[in-house]
Amino acid sequence: MGIPKVVGIEQEYALNVRGIAELSPFQASCFLINSFADKTGLRAPGVRILWDYGHETPFRDIRGKLFSKGASQEMPGEEENLRINLPLPNGARLYTDHAHPEYSTPECLSAMDVVACDKAGEQILSQAIGIGRQTLPGSDFSLFKNNMDHQGHSYGSHENYLMDARAHQDYLVKDPHKAQCTLIPFLITRQIFAGAGKVGGEHSRVDGSPYQVSQRADFMETVFGLETMYARPIVNTRGEHHADEKRFRRVHLIIGDANMCDFAAVLKIGTTQMCLQLMEDDFLHEDLSLMDPVSAVKQISHHLFRAIALTDGRELSAIDIQRKFLEKALEYQRVNGFSHIPAAAWILESWEYALQGLEALKLTADLRIEEDPLEMTRRLDWLLKLWLLNRYRNDNGDGWDLPNLRVLDLQYHNISQDQGIFARLRREGLVEGIVGEQQISRFEKEAPPDTRAHFRGKCIEKYPQEVYLVNWEVVGFDHGEVNRLVPLLNPLDGNSRQMQDLFDNCSDSKELINTIQASADKD
Repeated sequence: MGIPKVVGIEQEYALNVRGIAELSPFQASCFLINSFADKTGLRAPGVRILWDYGHETPFRDIRGKLFSKGASQEMPGEEENLRINLPLPNGARLYTDHAHPEYSTPECLSAMDVVACDKAGEQILSQAIGIGRQTLPGSDFSLFKNNMDHQGHSYGSHENYLMDARAHQDYLVKDPHKAQCTLIPFLITRQIFAGAGKVGGEHSRVDGSPYQVSQRADFMETVFGLETMYARPIVNTRGEHHADEKRFRRVHLIIGDANMCDFAAVLKIGTTQMCLQLMEDDFLHEDLSLMDPVSAVKQISHHLFRAIALTDGRELSAIDIQRKFLEKALEYQRVNGFSHIPAAAWILESWEYALQGLEALKLTADLRIEEDPLEMTRRLDWLLKLWLLNRYRNDNGDGWDLPNLRVLDLQYHNISQDQGIFARLRREGLVEGIVGEQQISRFEKEAPPDTRAHFRGKCIEKYPQEVYLVNWEVVGFDHGEVNRLVPLLNPLDGNSRQMQDLFDNCSDSKELINTIQASADKD
């Protein structure tokens, strides 16, 4: 049986700044993060928690030295490290990545939890914007949770999944054709329910649609690769697993769109967890490899219902291919049960519901929604946005060249409760909510209880002046003359069931570590 599919999301936010021309985007991003840290007390006197770059290997490729980039990572100095990084008590990381803020969720076991943690990141950054405006009167900050700016730039919504080391090696290193037959066609076709929707395209396309399903599709350039900012691959092959590599590996996906709709986001994560489980347990035997995967990504995004060519000569639609994965998942549930995937029954039911809804969907030649009997408009971002854009077209002209369509496209993703269109649509009851507000609020402050994020978050919360360094796989403590590191190589260890009593009873980190060490010596 496969292992639990621990998952995390890294969301890059587009930043727009007005009223303070002297601030570069990088400076504005750092300003937001540090203003938030100061105002909320996360940077109280004596608190200097660094992000540990020493355990990161961004230029190492899982396919071996032959593919490794001949470059070394530039480590920021201590002050620069503090300026760009803010490890949080909820187990997450808020930081400046190049010229924009990025929020990496803590590790989660369930799709519901990781989406709630992602939404908590939106709330945290919304607070940061409010603090930034108060700190610099006359300034205006806007953050957009999307993947493009209509000016040729793209930024990511990366997904990370824990996978068994043996299966990861088999599918992605030893015999990548196995991934080409399974994981790649799944990822390419899941955009039909996971796409965020987009006006226009990035490149001139004779057969391109004026509106497409996915924001990332046009930016995909290869199937496997180490890069993330150019030559973008469907599956990123960075050999940075943040866990015991003898047992675990990380699957790093950069093909996905940033979702605003809960339903689409949970379904995207949950079905991907299931696909990886099926791969680990050797439950996928049909060869669904595509003739041209990179072209297929774009073709589906521009023409949802058009069939794509497989290497065996068949032509199947994206819905057809997704149905094949759903059928295998339902069979697996009957035979074995998805014991490692929380809310598996809901995910399977919703998967079936989404495919039925897409099959019943009717669009006119001019991309108006003619029939939507299962109300997928309330559940899928690309359809909700299409409905919104069509409402504007009805009032202002039929063409897709109306300049404000692209403005509406971007404003849909504005995380501001006042300015964001999605937030307004949700308040008006036009979106189905899956993740509860209480759960989101809890994850603003607390880490998920069932992964190592609990240990990291509690250490930052209880002993902030004693923690000097953190990473996904380590927490370091400053005990005067001695620095002590606690490795967290198993993402499932350090959870609340194992650790909560210790945190309740240990007055400082020295006592905590000594108690952990004494327990380990007994074992």
